[in-house]
Amino acid sequence: MTAAAILFLAAALLSIGLREDWRLLHEDNGALFTTLALSHLRLGLAETRAHDFFVVTATGERFPYGHHPPGVALLVAGAFVMTGSDAPAVARSLPIVFHLGSALLLLSLLRRVASPGEALFGMLLFAVLPMSAYFGRMVGYEPFGLFAVLLMLNGWTRHRTEGGQSGLGLLAAGIVFGGLIDWAPLFFAAALGLVEIVDLLRGNGISPAAFWTIASAAVGVLVFDFLHLAVAGHGALASLAAILARGAVPGRPGLSTGDFLLGQIEGFRRYYTHAGLLSALLVATALFRPRGKLASSLRLADPVTFRLLAATGGAALAYVLAAPRWAEIHAYWKFYALPFTVLAMTRVATVIRQGRARRRPLALAIALLLASEVLVTSAYMLHLRHTRVGEYAVTETAKLRRDFLRPRSAALTP
Repeated sequence: MTAAAILFLAAALLSIGLREDWRLLHEDNGALFTTLALSHLRLGLAETRAHDFFVVTATGERFPYGHHPPGVALLVAGAFVMTGSDAPAVARSLPIVFHLGSALLLLSLLRRVASPGEALFGMLLFAVLPMSAYFGRMVGYEPFGLFAVLLMLNGWTRHRTEGGQSGLGLLAAGIVFGGLIDWAPLFFAAALGLVEIVDLLRGNGISPAAFWTIASAAVGVLVFDFLHLAVAGHGALASLAAILARGAVPGRPGLSTGDFLLGQIEGFRRYYTHAGLLSALLVATALFRPRGKLASSLRLADPVTFRLLAATGGAALAYVLAAPRWAEIHAYWKFYALPFTVLAMTRVATVIRQGRARRRPLALAIALLLASEVLVTSAYMLHLRHTRVGEYAVTETAKLRRDFLRPRSAALTP
């Protein structure tokens, strides 16, 4: 019942403004994927060959959008077909459903490495943290990609805790689905693959089955993605190379490494709360000193938990550092840090709870302070994001509807 109540809370937060037009920060993504989905619907898959295209309304001219796999636009198109509507509420509902699935997958993952109480606490954090409660409803790659990531993390953790072939199918499914959605899930596949390689080289008695599952699934979906871009994308591979080159440099001229890092910390503080930032830093520090007192207090001696934290934190960090231009512009570039941050916060909360059990007044004061901060920061950020109109989102939405295929939904504004 507790898990169901938390899931209801998550659904309620994600559904705020469900029927509103695209007008908030980064909601131009919703208009973008609506436009790409309409291209598939009105031209037909035989014409688009399942690749994303912009179709100019006045001339019928087509421009490929070749920076990512086409999974999101195809899913949105499927939702439009199933409901008979191309309204924002339908488009928003799709990532919400996937993100609620991610909440359940996170609960399953936490139950394998933490107590039942910790698992429910982690699910509650996942529901209320601003990065999840706001961007989890965004029609973009992230909610779908995170679902894939949590599939593979569940599969890998199940294989590591139960042995044999257990979890390998789920691991492969997460990698393949993630590779059809976005490039970010493949960072997690690479991190898990690196974990397997290190353990194999150290002779830790680990079966190579997980490594070969990761390698074959990741290579297979990458080859498929590149072949699809080459065959259906009409020069999309060259476009992808140009985008990668642009993303590898800062967006603002003269931006120093220190300023970039401070900006990322600021964004993390706002969308993961101060408690989340502190917990992530504490656990990251402990990972570098696995035999230290801090690691012992956070119960990182368990090899599965240690490797899970290292892989999730490393993959999320690598994704940000691989494209500093986009990470600087888009707060949701840190969306994939959700598994690591929630795991870190549950570990820190456990240490505080143990202090309370020993009747330490300081532990109770810290617990109340951190809990209050999470609630206040989350409430403030959600209120801010849902009440402040994003001028760029409004302008870009109007431009997309003016130049390219326009939704038929009667309630849409010009």
